[in-house]
Amino acid sequence: MAKKAKTAAEAPPPGQEIPISPAPLPLDRLDAARLGEFLELCFPDKRLLDLCGELRLYSPGYRLEAMPPNQVARLLADEAKAAKDAAQLLDKAIREALRNPAFEGKRLDEEQYRDALELFTGDPLQHLARIAWRALLEEEEKMQGAALTAIDLGVEMLEAPTGKAPRKPPPPPSELRKERDAALKAAERAEKERTAAREQLVAARADIATREKSLAEARDELERLRAELAKASAEVARLTAAGEGRALAEARRLADEARSLAEKLRAAQEERDQLREKLARAERTVAPAPVPAPVPGEDLPSAEEAATFLVPIFTKEFYDSIQRWDRRMQRAAFDKVSLLARDWRHGSLRATALEGLPGYYRIRVATDVRLIYRRGEGNTLEILSLIDREDLDRYIRQARTR
Repeated sequence: MAKKAKTAAEAPPPGQEIPISPAPLPLDRLDAARLGEFLELCFPDKRLLDLCGELRLYSPGYRLEAMPPNQVARLLADEAKAAKDAAQLLDKAIREALRNPAFEGKRLDEEQYRDALELFTGDPLQHLARIAWRALLEEEEKMQGAALTAIDLGVEMLEAPTGKAPRKPPPPPSELRKERDAALKAAERAEKERTAAREQLVAARADIATREKSLAEARDELERLRAELAKASAEVARLTAAGEGRALAEARRLADEARSLAEKLRAAQEERDQLREKLARAERTVAPAPVPAPVPGEDLPSAEEAATFLVPIFTKEFYDSIQRWDRRMQRAAFDKVSLLARDWRHGSLRATALEGLPGYYRIRVATDVRLIYRRGEGNTLEILSLIDREDLDRYIRQARTR
């Protein structure tokens, strides 16, 4: 590479610190990989770890101290690309480390940039970083390429002492984010399990305390009963010793009489129950009294009642449908038909029109039993079927195809 005769910039006087330049630091012109390499040039390894600590960054499954510096720098670069506060923190740290871009305020061409790569004082890596900063400020894309050249040279300097093959690139950001999200979810699950376990422990302790209290109360009651038993035993012994054995004999006799009376009472109750059963059987065998024949004209309904009466017409379908029901349900169905014929608006019928079948209605006979009927012409009712409530939709579908 051609060189020009140049002198290194004079170092600042002792005790005087180089001021931080207000020049822009356009890190967004570097992708994540290049930004990570740029951060390696700017900071020593320990400072990279400190910045990760300030941003509270970690790599799931890995200790940052055990990771290679290039992977730590890449982790910082990915965070700066993803979060504005991380980018601001790195901007401040880079300015504090580099202070200003190389040859700030001077116009440089490509050859001068090449010469600047070899003329430096102080830390060579930070010198290359300052040149990269200066090149990023250029408007021409061709001149900005000097920044990548400076970064590449710095990476070669980092790898040269070890003589090893190029370092393995860090995992892609997507994988790191997936590992981070998996670690966060695992932490959340562990926190929920710990909270649930803590609640179970509190409930178990409360239950143990309640049981211990009940046990203590039971122990106190047992001690009291034992004391009463001891007192009663002492009283019995005293009465026996005092010649009161006759009272005990009388008590035993009264107890025997009570048992005898209880046995007699039980026998009397059994006899009473048997007599009741006989009476019931006798009442069932007695013929009912004849019902007097109604006098013609006395029990006929009024003209208003007769005007609202609907004549039920029982279809063959209805008689076929009631064969599957027992006598109680058949009786209930005919009772509902009778009530329907007298007053089709009665509230207990719960008459409801069937959707999609004009003129068809259903009434409730029992909890799960419905009676289907159709209003005919004039004052007639066509009684169609007695069905289970679950079969109602199937009945409607079949009726539509008739």
